[in-house]
Amino acid sequence: MRNVERIRQAMHRQPFRPFAIHLVDGSVCMVQHPDFIAVPPGNRPREVAFFVEAGNRADGYESHWIDVSLILSVIVPGE
Repeated sequence: MRNVERIRQAMHRQPFRPFAIHLVDGSVCMVQHPDFIAVPPGNRPREVAFFVEAGNRADGYESHWIDVSLILSVIVPGE
């Protein structure tokens, strides 16, 4: 659950810096704003919600659920 705590730290960093979540399949989720990611409360969440802007949709964003066990690393530039 180390990655969940790392995500929480990155979300609440002041000032906020965009950060990357690297997944085991090689894909990267760039979190551009703290409102674009949600981590459930508790010590052992199974998933986090990630939102990305998608101009081609009526509501303007896409949502993705990320299985925490598939997170390889959380990278905050400058740390």
